[in-house]
Amino acid sequence: MTDFDQIAAQRPTDIDEALLCMQKALDYYHQHNDYRAVFLRAYYLITLDVHAAIHQAGDYQKQIFFDPPWLGRLAGKFSTLYFVSLDTFKREADTEVAWKMAHTQAREKQGTVLQDLLLGLNAHINYDLAYGIYLNLKEHGDDKNHLQLPRRKFDHDQINNILVRCIPKIQDTLTRDYGGALALVGRLLGRVDDQLGEAGLKYYRERVWWNAVSYLTTESEREQSLVRDRLNWESTRIAKIVADRHGFWSCLLRVVAGMTRKRHFGHIEIEQVGDSTYGRLTSQWRLSPF
Repeated sequence: MTDFDQIAAQRPTDIDEALLCMQKALDYYHQHNDYRAVFLRAYYLITLDVHAAIHQAGDYQKQIFFDPPWLGRLAGKFSTLYFVSLDTFKREADTEVAWKMAHTQAREKQGTVLQDLLLGLNAHINYDLAYGIYLNLKEHGDDKNHLQLPRRKFDHDQINNILVRCIPKIQDTLTRDYGGALALVGRLLGRVDDQLGEAGLKYYRERVWWNAVSYLTTESEREQSLVRDRLNWESTRIAKIVADRHGFWSCLLRVVAGMTRKRHFGHIEIEQVGDSTYGRLTSQWRLSPF
């Protein structure tokens, strides 16, 4: 089994294991100058903030979730789906298309930092997330209590606010380590950038919730495949728009972003999960130099 096979075989069960698995994957990506690092780095930053919120650490000194352990288990399932996606090319060509497009463009260094980020976010949110939520709802028996689903929806919506808080941090970090001028674009657009990002995240995550409920109502594998096929079609459509190379503005963006993208990452020190800042996870992981 190769190092990459070992990365793809990881199956974290909770948020602490998820962060450790992401660190190992980032270490591999940076050693191999693999552009798939861009999305995973953003995902890791978000998961760090969710971890802090679960443990009421760092900027999250007050409880914001009804059931923090439920979110911790969901984070494990959600990240597992990411690692499953790394083997997507072993499955049918017409399945998980958004992931195939995201991994292909990043692996073959075809796009910009922004495209790598958005393609990963699209596949992970619009294809994976509803199924991850469904699995967590089923595991906890939430379909048996009609009052439990609104409680889970509240915690799901709280994650929206964490994502919005993470946008500037993601822009700064990705620009510093991978180039692409995301931070500059964010500063030029100012509040417009924040508002567009917030509106987009909330819109798609609202759709995700109801797709998870659709999974929950299915009575057979055939019915589950109907939901999965719909998400495959919708996420593929968005991926094609993001990956477009032929429009005037798309070409202009690719030229500008391409000029500022780092071709080699060099040494990158990943953000740490400290015992006093981010809760009980104590791993200290330093990425290897390229």
